[in-house]
Amino acid sequence: MNRIAQEAALWAARRLDADAQPDPAFEAWKAADPANARAYEQVWRASQDPALSEALRVSEQRRAAPRRAWRAPVLAGGLLACGLAVFIAWPYAQVMTVQPQVIQTAPGQQRVVALADGTQVTLDGATRLDVRLGTGRRQVELVRGEAFFDVAHDARRPFIVQAPEGSARVLGTAFDLERGDGRLELSVRRGKVRLAPTGVIRRTAELTVGQRAFAKEGRLSAVRTFDPQADDWRTGWLETDGVTLARLVERLNRASDKPITIIDPALGRQRVAGRFRLDDPEALARNLALMHGFTIRETSNGLELTR
Repeated sequence: MNRIAQEAALWAARRLDADAQPDPAFEAWKAADPANARAYEQVWRASQDPALSEALRVSEQRRAAPRRAWRAPVLAGGLLACGLAVFIAWPYAQVMTVQPQVIQTAPGQQRVVALADGTQVTLDGATRLDVRLGTGRRQVELVRGEAFFDVAHDARRPFIVQAPEGSARVLGTAFDLERGDGRLELSVRRGKVRLAPTGVIRRTAELTVGQRAFAKEGRLSAVRTFDPQADDWRTGWLETDGVTLARLVERLNRASDKPITIIDPALGRQRVAGRFRLDDPEALARNLALMHGFTIRETSNGLELTR
């Protein structure tokens, strides 16, 4: 963080303090150099981002948890604590000032995109990514769907993919990340990735080649193994040792331009396993209906699955 950015962060911290009063020195500092005003506006906008507020709250809770007995007198200087938080969170704050690059696909569409840092991303259908490449951090939000990341190595800029369920921090790798059924599932094809669920006190896991796990409701699943050389959704296949029908249909809807809906919630909880071809979702749904004893009704809105 350069000098102007440091000063801007401290002025922002003072403004965030609930007891802060108008300060002529602040106005004089801004007027002294147009770069001061620009740096301050960047930091201030970032400080108002809800995701940053949550990150700072979590960071403070995790630091304070072991020493609550003396927390009150230390934090009586709220301004100092806030200023330190801004410094600690600066890489996050800076990347939040970057206008996101929105990359998305329609159902049934796959897309390969090369990011400005050299990372290559393959998006499945009905997927959206918001990409911010900052000076100290590369951040991607997986808004929905599934994507495969082949990340360009840059030791100075961590590459982090976030979702409401958790985050994946790249330690130099190629991996697949999927949101579905309220969970974030990571499958590592090369290198190493750290998976962390959302929450204040979190157990993280470092996954290597051929390992898979998911984060859901603040917890991590057990780590499972898979064949990293096997075909996957990028070549039109899904191989699983057991998923709910609801989750399989969610994946089929990313490949289908005809929506598939499960009418009976109990049917959605039924588990299916096998090797599935994804390039003809309607045919696969009809085959599953024959195998598992449910019916398919075709409507003007798509296909409905029911008992």
